[in-house]
Amino acid sequence: MSISPRHLDLLLSRLFHDLIGPASAARNGLELVREFGADDVGAEAMDLVAGSVDQVAARLTFFRMTFGGAGSGGGIGYLDARPVLADYLTHRKLEPRIAIADGLPKPRAGVIKVMLGLAVVAAESLPRGGVVSVSVTADEIRIGAEGTDAALSEKAQQALSGALEPEDEVLVVPATVGMTARRFEIDYSVTGAAPPGFSVRPD
Repeated sequence: MSISPRHLDLLLSRLFHDLIGPASAARNGLELVREFGADDVGAEAMDLVAGSVDQVAARLTFFRMTFGGAGSGGGIGYLDARPVLADYLTHRKLEPRIAIADGLPKPRAGVIKVMLGLAVVAAESLPRGGVVSVSVTADEIRIGAEGTDAALSEKAQQALSGALEPEDEVLVVPATVGMTARRFEIDYSVTGAAPPGFSVRPD
């Protein structure tokens, strides 16, 4: 599997974009404390800083597992990934609904990356907020999105399948997830577009 320089540029740009917002908010909070003093802005500024730092940490941890090397090995289990996914979705102001069957072994390499990546694709399909659901059993992982106007665009489906080169920071996400699935030879399918749904074979 090879990735073009353009694809890499778009992916990095998207990840940095998602980190700049909360990082800038944390900086703004610290500047308020510096300018007016902790006594004048106090708890409000510190709440802003703490919340923004939490967002940065949640996104960095999620991106490392989804798009970085942390999720490429076979040592990460579903229970390890659940809080990472839940924190990421919550900070995006989406409701996570994650159900994992009891006693599941750790999946083979790449399964967690694809599961988390498809959860991002599902989240991207919710323009007005909503629910991202993930259900994991021994035979299947189901990912879905529910909300007002929830829809997986035709271009996103094409990018996911590899039929379309990503042309912006939105389409680079499904394009990268699809490449990851093909790299690790993980079978998945799009089970619905409006509302979106995905099925992954973990075996």
